[in-house]
Amino acid sequence: MSNRFDLEQQIMDCWNILNDIETLADMMATTKAYTDLANVYEYKFNKLWRTFEDMVYNKEFADDDTNAVHS
Repeated sequence: MSNRFDLEQQIMDCWNILNDIETLADMMATTKAYTDLANVYEYKFNKLWRTFEDMVYNKEFADDDTNAVHS
C-alpha cells in the first residue's frame, strides 16, 4: 500500500523533468531524445496518479481530528 512518503517522492521525481529538459537542451538533443523523455515522464506521471488514487481509495487523506491543527 502506498503512503504519503511514496507520493512525496514521486512528486519530487516528476519535478526533475525541468532539469532533464534543460540537460537535453544543453546537449542539443534530437527530437527522438525529447520524445523518449516524454515517454519516461508519461510513465512517471501515470505511476504518481496511481499512487494518488490508491491513497484516496484507502482514505489516506480523510480528515482525522487526531492530526488536525487547531488555532
